[in-house]
Amino acid sequence: MTRSPLARPWHLAVLLLLLSGCGRSQAPREDAATPFVFRSLDLRQQDVLGRPTWELTSPEARYDLRRRVARALQPRGIIYRAGKPAYRVEATTGTVIDDGAVILLEGRIRLQRLGGEPVMIQASRVRWLPGRNLMEIDRQPEGFDPHTRLTAQRATFRIDKDTLELQGRPRLQRWSKAFDPFLANPAGAPQIVVSVSAVMWKPGSGALTAKGPVLGERRPPGSPADRAPQVLTATALSGNTLKQQFNLAPPVLFRDPAQSGGFSARGQALQVDAAKKLVRIPVGCLIQQGGATLQADSCSWNWETQAITADGSVLLQRPESRQVTRGTRLRGRLGEKGEVVISKPGGRVFSQFQVPPAKRAPRPAPPRPKPEPIRL
Repeated sequence: MTRSPLARPWHLAVLLLLLSGCGRSQAPREDAATPFVFRSLDLRQQDVLGRPTWELTSPEARYDLRRRVARALQPRGIIYRAGKPAYRVEATTGTVIDDGAVILLEGRIRLQRLGGEPVMIQASRVRWLPGRNLMEIDRQPEGFDPHTRLTAQRATFRIDKDTLELQGRPRLQRWSKAFDPFLANPAGAPQIVVSVSAVMWKPGSGALTAKGPVLGERRPPGSPADRAPQVLTATALSGNTLKQQFNLAPPVLFRDPAQSGGFSARGQALQVDAAKKLVRIPVGCLIQQGGATLQADSCSWNWETQAITADGSVLLQRPESRQVTRGTRLRGRLGEKGEVVISKPGGRVFSQFQVPPAKRAPRPAPPRPKPEPIRL
């Protein structure tokens, strides 16, 4: 980034700090081992248009003139995008190197996004490169919005693009009950946990894309700990964490081994609306439960109410009764006591099944002949 004359505020800042007072009455020699101790630190940077890009303050800082390094306690600052405040940043300690070319933040690091939905990025060590609009996070990167927590081994935050890239076993965790990312982490175990190989997340808009393989597990609220989780697999994931909507790339397979007889669904794609608790297979739906099989052009079901719908070229097969039913629309409910209704508006529903033969009652045995009387 090209810097304006105001883009390197260090020398001016040092002079102001010396005038405001420091920990020593005389300026040390350039080769002195003991650095200056300032009452406060106030650094600002602007772009070529004169707009602020970032600012950093600290109640106490030590400056090494020879090495051009400042160490600050409890640094606080603002990161701007196009001259407008975008993130509030804070850390336990900070080290500013080479007139602000590199800023190392350590300890409890929090980046709170300003405006709109509450979103926060957390870490314990960040290497900030202001000239490249880049933050490299190599310790405990986390991203939070009201329903989601994203974690990985390392991450890169591209400030100008408002994009957090997570690598190293990234995971997405989701809670059905909303929480405030600024106050505390969510309580209790997440209902959904998804593992992928890489994630790109835009905290401001919530847009998310992830490379597979995708492995998701879901535990319904209130389910016992020994219950097997629902499992979802796919090749890629995209969606929006704020809107709670996700798309999975084929082949997609969903299994619920805890349901009676087992339950599985597959399709060429799968869409999840977490807010409505709705799963939809828009193309090539195939659902199996127990021995029954349902095929349709598209289908959807609500994982809370177990309501199910299927549309287009509906085919329901039950091998036990050799039942085959065809129609264009199915409405019903999954489960042991679930019922379905198949219809074909403007036409007839075709249904074929085999009725087991009735069992014949056994013929009564012929009456035994009466014994002859005993004669003497």
